[in-house]
Amino acid sequence: MNTLKAYLELIRYPLFAIPIVATLPGALIASEGAWNWHVGLTLLIALLGYFAGMMKNDYFHRDQDYIAHPNRPIPSNRLTPRQVMITASGIYIVCVILGFTLHIKAGLLVIALVMISHSYNAIFKERGILGSISLPIGIGLLNIFGALAVSGGVPRLVWYAFAATTLYDCGTHITTTFKDIERDKKIGVTTTPLQLGIKPALAVSAAATIIAFIAAALPYWLEDVRWHYTVWIIFALIATSITRVPLYLNPNEKNGYLALQGSMIGAITFFPCLISVQISLWGSALLILPLMLLTMTLLNVSKREV
Repeated sequence: MNTLKAYLELIRYPLFAIPIVATLPGALIASEGAWNWHVGLTLLIALLGYFAGMMKNDYFHRDQDYIAHPNRPIPSNRLTPRQVMITASGIYIVCVILGFTLHIKAGLLVIALVMISHSYNAIFKERGILGSISLPIGIGLLNIFGALAVSGGVPRLVWYAFAATTLYDCGTHITTTFKDIERDKKIGVTTTPLQLGIKPALAVSAAATIIAFIAAALPYWLEDVRWHYTVWIIFALIATSITRVPLYLNPNEKNGYLALQGSMIGAITFFPCLISVQISLWGSALLILPLMLLTMTLLNVSKREV
């Protein structure tokens, strides 16, 4: 039981909704709104891969955690580095096998996603802007994976979702590093604000976020789609703006954590907004709102740092 609790802490289970909402647009657009076992298995692969990435994060950054987070599973000796590496690698292998059972292109993309995740955790996370670009590309590619896994192709609308997700997550990655900026200075971790400077980093974050919203809105103008998906764009825009403005006015750790909370709400409503092209607004609400409420509840109940 103690080992299970340690693994649950390791995978940051309150964040489970992120890979789901990032994969849903590709899967449901490709399936034309139909739910089937392909869609279900696709979401499971994305979720397992995301959790394995979280494990690799703690494995590769255990030296910093011994200083900054001694109560985490590896520094506290509740799990050994070897246990974590073997478990994460095993999950990656399972994801690759399951990906190939859906489609050869999906399996190949799973391999690419594993490489991106591994490279981010092992190298790019501490390389400033490279980390803020590489991880969001991986999150954005979950849209492409969802489409390939379900149909073997990538409908044009999915590319809009890829662009919007990648850019939004890039903006989010930069702003949320502010919540640990003083600690990162002390232990020598180079984040984008520490590499570029606070004002340039915030400017890059704002630009990426604005372009993300534009990319998500483009189908309304350029494609023959129903307008009601833009409700989720507006919802995410409000949540993101309200929680990021304090950070722009006063860049500090407290406002960085507020930006993180707003970005969680924004991501869960923004990433899957284009599913409303294939299903009704109420149908999308039955997916998005429970995921958002459950995520907020788990974050509050677990008191886990993310």
